[in-house]
Amino acid sequence: MPPPPPRPESLRIARFSCNLIALLFALTSAAFAKDNLAILPFTGGVGEEGETIAELFSFERELTTAFNPVPRTSINRAIAGEQRFQYESGLTDPDTAVALGKQIGAQYVVSGSITALGSQKLLIIGILKIDDLRQIAGDIQTYTDIEEIEGKLPGMAHAIAQAARADASKLPRLAAPPVALSGGADPRAADVLARILAIHIIRRGKYVVYPRTASLEQIQDEYANQFSGDTTDENLPDIGRGANPDLALSVTARKLGNRNMFNAAIINLVTGVQEAGKAVSYQSLEDGVTVMEDLAFALNGREWERVVSDATAFDQAVAAINAGRKENYTIILSGSFTAARVAFSDGAAKTVTLKGEGAARTITNRGGGGALFRVPAGITLVLDSSLVLDGNKKRESLVLVNGGTLTMKAGVTLRNSAYSGVSVGRGSFVKREGGTIDAANTAKRGRVVYVYDGKKERDSAAGPRDNLDSSVSGKAGGWE
Repeated sequence: MPPPPPRPESLRIARFSCNLIALLFALTSAAFAKDNLAILPFTGGVGEEGETIAELFSFERELTTAFNPVPRTSINRAIAGEQRFQYESGLTDPDTAVALGKQIGAQYVVSGSITALGSQKLLIIGILKIDDLRQIAGDIQTYTDIEEIEGKLPGMAHAIAQAARADASKLPRLAAPPVALSGGADPRAADVLARILAIHIIRRGKYVVYPRTASLEQIQDEYANQFSGDTTDENLPDIGRGANPDLALSVTARKLGNRNMFNAAIINLVTGVQEAGKAVSYQSLEDGVTVMEDLAFALNGREWERVVSDATAFDQAVAAINAGRKENYTIILSGSFTAARVAFSDGAAKTVTLKGEGAARTITNRGGGGALFRVPAGITLVLDSSLVLDGNKKRESLVLVNGGTLTMKAGVTLRNSAYSGVSVGRGSFVKREGGTIDAANTAKRGRVVYVYDGKKERDSAAGPRDNLDSSVSGKAGGWE
């Protein structure tokens, strides 16, 4: 006997179930859809150095999680047919990177260059978004050998993945045409420094940058055409120019005897007025790399700020702060490293903010120099988010506040000291707005905070506010 035909209710339920499954499948597929990312071989370097670093970069987990990397064979096949790709000695210009990206179906393209920098090598990378031709991020790293740069690739991958998720749609659009040369300036060095300047401008988050092969005059003419209605934003990507800019970065590199000059200005294309401008001097390419960061701060109209990834760059930043005359300084860690006896100069009033970029960054005490950080009179040290100070079980304080001020914020951890997290001297002040001072420090006294006052020394017990009583904090300076 054949089974009875399905009832209308059963058919409706079956159809609803099928539609629901299809919808869930579509939503799941959309949620897991990823853009294609092409990582071009980095130009310059020796032999296959650029190809090797690019290949290692393409294996980074954070990149493969955020993007679908284009296979290296497809990229190399496209490069073989692209005569403008200068693999051995040149720099890959934005138009070439975009052309290659379109050819291999990538929504994002990473290109970079390797340049000799004294006894080291300088790696500069940038990532372009193909649909509007803007550079969404960049990174600058120095290294001696590939084994060393390999340890820096995760941080670079993290920065790119984060930048791809950021919304920059409301930021002013800044076109960056090629550098103008004067007086016999080295064109390759000028181009390298201009790329570094663009990366620092992007990091400040005030503008979105569009690297362009047109001259400043062509960009101004293009804006005039756009303003008159002759050219629409939709058509501009088709002719390789990207979204129409609001501003343009005009840069001139000059050679004056033994001195190099870099003159940069941000020009408003609506009014034709210069919104910001500054000239800087440098002796060598190594010096110029550091100067570009200071130039970016000046063009952004912001206080002194520097991004560092290793101990050498960090020491250079501290030295610049000690020699500087500004009131506010910020050091942003893009990597973790070891250090010893970070001492700020006393005297002039300065506020130094230290924080991590993205994931938590750790400074580990190498030991042998006393407290990891010394905060003398006149200095306010602000420990901000995504930061870990690790004592490495050395019998030394992590922070010695000796006449200055320490402010600790949420997202900061002081740990693993065999003496104390913080030592507080006479005339000092410590303000706790958040963060953790690990009570597992192994010292018999001052496990968390150790307060001393001339001949009298006081220890603090562990607790939510470290249980500093008013008499001790009064003699030491202050504790909140």
